[in-house]
Amino acid sequence: MYEPQVDDYVIWKRPNGDWEEGWVYFKGEPVDNEKRVKQGWNNVSQYITIEVRVYPKKQCRYTNGKPMKHKNVHICLLCNRDNWGELEYVKNRREQASLDMYKSQDGRPKDY
Repeated sequence: MYEPQVDDYVIWKRPNGDWEEGWVYFKGEPVDNEKRVKQGWNNVSQYITIEVRVYPKKQCRYTNGKPMKHKNVHICLLCNRDNWGELEYVKNRREQASLDMYKSQDGRPKDY
């Protein structure tokens, strides 16, 4: 079964025919449900969030007068571990990010 990672681009094809696609934005840590049950808590599932849309926030200032730190609104879907079998891996942006960080010497054409 595919194990999603942050910065993977995935398509979530659900059994009812709906599908969404986007970047894996967050991946939760595995959960020790045995410990939770012993303490009287309900079981929970490990999950990821899939970023399906991003748009800029409207310009405003907080009540304290400082400008906003975060400039965008991120719309994310939650996908539990039980549904990871419905995910299709497309690509990732980790490899591209490592290439973008590389800088050749000044005056030299960019290495590809």
